[in-house]
Amino acid sequence: MVMKKILMKIYGIALLGIMTMSCSLEPVNFSQLAPDNSLNTESDLAAAVTGVYHEFRQGGWGAYNCSWGSLLTLQVGCTDEADCNWVWDQQLNYMWLPYDDTDHWESQFYTTFVPAITRITALLERMKRLSISAPVKRQYSAELRTIRAMFAYDLYDLYGTVPIIVDGDLATDSEKAMAWEPVRPTVDWYVNFLETELTEVQENLKTQDKLLPTEWGRVTVGVAQMYLLKLYMHEAGQETHYREGGEAAAAKWWRKAADLAEKMMKPGTPYSLMKDYMGIWESDNKGNKEVIFAIPCMPTGGLGNNFLAHALPADYVSRKDVPLTCWGGFLGTWETYDSFAAGDKRRNGLVAEYWNGTKMVNRRTDKISGKSAPFPMKYPENNTTNGNWDSSDYVLERFADVILSRAEALNELNGPTDEVKSLIHQVRARAFDNYAGSANEKAVNDINDKDAMRQHILNERLWEFYWEGKRRPDLIRNGSLISNAQARGKTFAEDKHILYCIPQSVRYESPTIAQNPGWD
Repeated sequence: MVMKKILMKIYGIALLGIMTMSCSLEPVNFSQLAPDNSLNTESDLAAAVTGVYHEFRQGGWGAYNCSWGSLLTLQVGCTDEADCNWVWDQQLNYMWLPYDDTDHWESQFYTTFVPAITRITALLERMKRLSISAPVKRQYSAELRTIRAMFAYDLYDLYGTVPIIVDGDLATDSEKAMAWEPVRPTVDWYVNFLETELTEVQENLKTQDKLLPTEWGRVTVGVAQMYLLKLYMHEAGQETHYREGGEAAAAKWWRKAADLAEKMMKPGTPYSLMKDYMGIWESDNKGNKEVIFAIPCMPTGGLGNNFLAHALPADYVSRKDVPLTCWGGFLGTWETYDSFAAGDKRRNGLVAEYWNGTKMVNRRTDKISGKSAPFPMKYPENNTTNGNWDSSDYVLERFADVILSRAEALNELNGPTDEVKSLIHQVRARAFDNYAGSANEKAVNDINDKDAMRQHILNERLWEFYWEGKRRPDLIRNGSLISNAQARGKTFAEDKHILYCIPQSVRYESPTIAQNPGWD
């Protein structure tokens, strides 16, 4: 079985980074696997934990960055905010299959992070034998448990419950592993595991304002809270639209989400909104207070940010005279672009006109190579780049999501109250000049119906978070992923596409793992 093959690669080994003797997340060369007897000291453990953080990178492709099959592309590629000049027909048109023997775009997140969870569990088990400072051990344990829960949540969001190994004995005992037949856990077990982990770890994590400069990119209390908030919002949507509990059962999760978001917004917390929306992604603003979690980047192959290379059209010419790679793949949609109100500065990250060295090209009216569509460019040109890779951090979670999540949860509980509108104004105001008293402010204040406010919040999240990997979960939570796709002419879209399918290669090796409904 594939699970047993994975486990056999883990026995007798620890996940270690080599040649690093501090807690710094500065990029280093990694060897994922090293002999178990090399995990003996606090320095060994520091290196091992740094190696676990490297799982987010996966060599710069896939995983938590922007290449096809990454979390980002899985979350936007089937939605109304994204298009592509490459052959994404399967994903764009709801034509994906459980067979992953070709490009692996749908399966690689599963086949990467289910084993990663096992490796983390094995490391947590081996940590128990180390004679090191108790506070240090508690902090590293909390960080590892948080990362494990992050991977487990994202797998859950994409595929539903998956068989994850969180038992230390099973992760390190070959005899137990060979006798194990993996099955998919229940939703109750999985959600309880995530909620318990993400709650307990907070006691031993640092808050973001307590991180040293060399620790930027480590998980914090805020990261654990953010993933807990995502879990609560997810469960509220599932109860509302896909389970028998309905709105009554969802209310418990909406209340948890509203309360947690309020806690994250209290005075004294380390987060606040940037005044300049586009400044969030500037490399000069690394570590800004809006960012809750980001992957640190540098202009080196496998360790940098290559979003621009994916998005810039082939004839784009730098306005800053920096080297750029222009693959011309990622696209937005005119539907999204045209939905912004006039003067909304957030639309500046969707480029409809650009300089090609001779003239300004209009993507809508000029004859261009490929599809006529705007392209996403939240990450600006970066002076620190080698062409393919630049030093802008990959921003994964930010504070605006907390504010809008509380607004959404409160609207579901109480309707469009003054507080709901005030929360939306907090995020929306920076997008417009002279917002107070304007028609843009009035557009929110005039909403007095829960359903209308729900739709506005869904739209607001599109304008705020396009090409950040939020759209698919937002549409699912709203109960409209499939209807939205069908309205856009995606005739193959059906209810089974709420979840990606379990990779068939996994089921060939482990027949006890059930497929998602509709895919057999």
